[in-house]
Amino acid sequence: MEERHLTESEEDYLESVLMITKEKGVCHSVDIVNHLQHRKSSVSVALSKLEEKGYLRKEGRDIILSDAGMKAAMHVYERHLFFKNTLMELGIDENQAEEEACAIEHDISDDTFRRIQARVQELRGEQ
Repeated sequence: MEERHLTESEEDYLESVLMITKEKGVCHSVDIVNHLQHRKSSVSVALSKLEEKGYLRKEGRDIILSDAGMKAAMHVYERHLFFKNTLMELGIDENQAEEEACAIEHDISDDTFRRIQARVQELRGEQ
């Protein structure tokens, strides 16, 4: 499958499938509706587009990430956790850190993320 650019919304859907699957062992569209607080019709359309692009597949009610979908979801999830945890270490309330991590994770380049991550790890003494 050729590499395709994902929109912020598509990244959110893939990340949601990953998070729900980690938590529950399986992901259904209703779980995504509840997690993202979107209308069922919007979720259905988005999932169909992601399936057409090869990022996931549906088996009955189950939504399963493809290898490409898993890679993309993990990429976003790694950023999300890093920023949420870092913001919380700085004293930011968990709810605010969650919201702001969601915004930041989409808006910086891979290079910038890796540089920030490396610097924070250096300051923590992790390198």
